[in-house]
Amino acid sequence: MRRRRLIRLFTGFFLLTGLLCATGAINSTKAAETRPFYEGKTIQLLISTSPGGATDVAGRLTARHLGKYLPGHPNIIAQNMPGAGGIVSANYLANVVKPDGLTILAVNRANYLEQMVGRPEVKLDFRKLNWLGSFNRAPMMIACRKDSPHTSIDAMRKAKNPPRFGEGGTGSISYVFSNLVAEILDFKVKHVTGYGSAREIDLGMERGEADCRATSDIALVRPPWPNWVQQGYIVFVIQQGPKKSRVLPENVPTIHELAPANAKATLDLMDIMVAYTEFDRPFATSPGIPAERLQLLREGFEKMLADSSFQQEAKKLVDWDSASFFSGAELQKKIERTVSQPPAVIKRIKEILPESDS
Repeated sequence: MRRRRLIRLFTGFFLLTGLLCATGAINSTKAAETRPFYEGKTIQLLISTSPGGATDVAGRLTARHLGKYLPGHPNIIAQNMPGAGGIVSANYLANVVKPDGLTILAVNRANYLEQMVGRPEVKLDFRKLNWLGSFNRAPMMIACRKDSPHTSIDAMRKAKNPPRFGEGGTGSISYVFSNLVAEILDFKVKHVTGYGSAREIDLGMERGEADCRATSDIALVRPPWPNWVQQGYIVFVIQQGPKKSRVLPENVPTIHELAPANAKATLDLMDIMVAYTEFDRPFATSPGIPAERLQLLREGFEKMLADSSFQQEAKKLVDWDSASFFSGAELQKKIERTVSQPPAVIKRIKEILPESDS
């Protein structure tokens, strides 16, 4: 009798223990399910360029602020992965990174052009990246030394010698842009190539090796441009358009304003090839991540852009314009529309963009 009572007692004890363990496991599972995915995680934010450039500055700025607006507040570590003008890091994001939403890339804004012309080093489709959004707008413009005979488009047409444009290489977007503008507005260009950086091109102008340069309007926030403007050293000849730059003088004409009707095809081509000026600082994550995780990243990115502390820092570092941004969904559509061009347009782009440079 006593033995049976002991058996019942121990049986009840083990049943109770098992029930408590099962309940604890269920509660633990529920807690894990309600815990934000990014809690306790680290996001790797890759930067497609070397340290110090505008993409690096924008990437590190984002790394400092984005985690505050993701549920769970993950740690974000910025890491440079330069190579092939940004293609190395883009290939890595598309083909190596796990589709878990723990890797973000500060993308080189013009890399999509290299996909369009079929460069063999491009091993991805930029349309298949999951885009988080972009900030800033950086339209192109042409500026020339005031003491040169090239202070207007009309003067360029009439000049005895064509304006000398300082360039990095034949594949640089400044080279492409100046060629397209010359074709649209009917003047000739002489390219002076081989400069290793934007600052070297500036020095080339100061040394009298070049008369003009094509660059984005964001150049005005960095030396020596503020001094050049103050001293009247340069003249702004033309800007991209159709929307005017917020930092250039209002009287600087746009290409769209001066372009003749018969130049529409080339004008449309220019808008495709420099479409990236509308999404100056784009960010993406890998293809195939869960939809709900992508939504968290996109929402966090938009909230970051509205953060006053982000905006204050961005104004100092990247000439932040709060009105110039694309949401992730908008940027996804913009990339899709830009890259998806008919064969005739792709052929024309290949004619303009050389095979050798990016």
